[in-house]
Amino acid sequence: MATFDVSVEDKVKILVVDDLPSQHMVLRSVLDGPDQEVVSVSSGREALKAVLQEEFAVILLDVNMPDMNGFETASMLRSYRPTASTPIIFVTAYADDAEMARGYSLGAVDYISSPVVPEILSAKVRVFVQMFCMNRELRVRAEQREALARAEAQRASADEARQRADFLSHVSHLLTRSLDVQTTLNRILETSVPALADLACVYLEVDGDVTPPTSLRYGPAVRALIDPARGQEIDAIAPLGRFYKLAKQTLDRGESLICRSEAERVFGWPAGGEDEQHSVKFEELRFHLVLSGAERKAVLCFGVVRCDESRQPAPVVTEFVSRASIALENAFLFSALRDEDRRKNEFLAMLAHELRNPLAPISNAVSVMRSAEPGDSKMMKWATQIIGNQLGHMVRIVDDLLDVSRIARGTVALKREPVHLRTVVERAIETSRPHFANRSQAFSCEQKEDDVVIEGDVVRLTQVVANLLNNASKFTPPGGHISLSTGFSGGSAVVTVIDDGEGIDPKLLPRVFDLFAQGDSALDRAQGGLGIGLTLARHLTELHGGSIRCWSRGRGRGAKFTVELPAACAADKPTPVANVLPLRRKRDVRVLVVDDSVASTESLKIFLELHGYEVQCTHDGVSALALAKEFEPRIAILDIGLPGMNGYEVARAIRADDSLRDCLLIAVSGYGQDEDRRKSRSAGIDHHLIKPADLTSLVELISTHMMHEGTGAEDQGRPAGI
Repeated sequence: MATFDVSVEDKVKILVVDDLPSQHMVLRSVLDGPDQEVVSVSSGREALKAVLQEEFAVILLDVNMPDMNGFETASMLRSYRPTASTPIIFVTAYADDAEMARGYSLGAVDYISSPVVPEILSAKVRVFVQMFCMNRELRVRAEQREALARAEAQRASADEARQRADFLSHVSHLLTRSLDVQTTLNRILETSVPALADLACVYLEVDGDVTPPTSLRYGPAVRALIDPARGQEIDAIAPLGRFYKLAKQTLDRGESLICRSEAERVFGWPAGGEDEQHSVKFEELRFHLVLSGAERKAVLCFGVVRCDESRQPAPVVTEFVSRASIALENAFLFSALRDEDRRKNEFLAMLAHELRNPLAPISNAVSVMRSAEPGDSKMMKWATQIIGNQLGHMVRIVDDLLDVSRIARGTVALKREPVHLRTVVERAIETSRPHFANRSQAFSCEQKEDDVVIEGDVVRLTQVVANLLNNASKFTPPGGHISLSTGFSGGSAVVTVIDDGEGIDPKLLPRVFDLFAQGDSALDRAQGGLGIGLTLARHLTELHGGSIRCWSRGRGRGAKFTVELPAACAADKPTPVANVLPLRRKRDVRVLVVDDSVASTESLKIFLELHGYEVQCTHDGVSALALAKEFEPRIAILDIGLPGMNGYEVARAIRADDSLRDCLLIAVSGYGQDEDRRKSRSAGIDHHLIKPADLTSLVELISTHMMHEGTGAEDQGRPAGI
């Protein structure tokens, strides 16, 4: 035990109050000593001032003083709290019984007659001085004991704080060593027993499914309650039905829950039901909220057999739960990132596979064309058909990738207009019908409503339905059946696609609309695809204010997709307006083609010349401007990524030339984002097409422009098909 140095003042002060200086000298000569000091004052007022400044062991007070006599002074001293118990000895030359009674009533401890007898005065004062010293020493010792107790308490508190800090530091270090979800759960339970509880268990929901809490930890106190004679086994303890109800209540309330009255029926042996004799008796159970997100929810339950002070206090438990929550959330985030990375790698592999598939027949067709006899029209027709079909497949892949990029950046623009649901469905069926034919699949369509109108983008809505039909065809084996039905309910148009194909694994069902999400596939990649079609369908549906859902009873049992879109019933059907397509063109229409790719330039030149146009080509911006002033084209087809001057700069220069002001400018570029189109418009470009452009559509665009400009067409043509 620590010791303290007791410091006591060397001299004890004695106050003498007398109006006679001679009396001061007498009393000072008697009372002054090595351990005593006499303080003399000549009036009651001075005495009151003195006691305010110093502490006195005894006060010698003259009775007869002018202004304020001894009795009045004594009365004032007794009313002052520090001197309320200070011994007062009256010094007087004469005292009768009445005067002495009055003095004692005012708290006097003795009377001394004047002139004083030195021995008597010294002996009486010594008694009070010794009592004062003893009291002062007792006070000092008491203060020392209090200081010692405070120091011990502070030391104990510091030790406890250090132990709690060490415990929490150990918890943090242990929980951050792994980002695996199950390992993190196990470490949360291991560190909480027995430091925080006698039993710990985690309730976990992931994507709405409850994970069975197989990870459960218990301490020696729980083991002591097990009676093997009654068939109770420690390893067989599991949460009972009441556990799940309390965990659900904790999630619903969003805060911790304490259970005492029914704590004996929460953990036990499932075979024995929830009967009391087959459950572990806990004095208290606490349910703490750990995760409360939309996708993941978790509750940590602590069971205590007997509540005592050996447990960590509530603030430590709260901090532990907070750190456990952070560790578990980090583990789930890492797991999600790992899954995303895995899906990304799988997607890149699938993308390479899907791009190589059309490249192989294109390469083969080119080889055949090189080896064929000149003028073999049959072989040429076969090769061009192969190349065209595979090129269309590659264009669709690139378009899907661009759509994913636009959706990720939130730059998808919808051209909203009233469109009949029947029109959307018919276009989607027409797009997907070749898939059904190639796989010999039966397709049926049932449209119950003819007058349902949606305010939306007809191209994007067609893409949604076509993606669902293509997905159904992809995962339905040859000879299978696919059906589409439409309806109208509660202000919503409903489109349902059902197939009897491979179905969807229950584990994949919550993620079926996630980007790059696909089930396990064989190396042959018979289904094909990049795993982004359903993601596009969901986002495009949501952009129209609708929703899309998926059901499946498991692998091999088919799937059902339902799209709901805000719609209304219209009494009148819109009258379709036919496009006009010129059939023949004048040969005096001059076209300038500017592209740094020689192969692209030459192939486009040949195609346009076959359609009757006069074409000149160049491969950079500077020469394009020089050729344009000499050639004076009516149409200019520009690439954007040109060397020297880019396509935007060339377009601005053409627009600045009065002789070329009316030239139709068409950009054909690999840059197809909304920002690229905006730059084209600001540069004066009339149309922006994406490589590889549909050359038939390009020719129709040029012909329509020339017809409107009055350059003439020998025949105004026929209606273009939708």
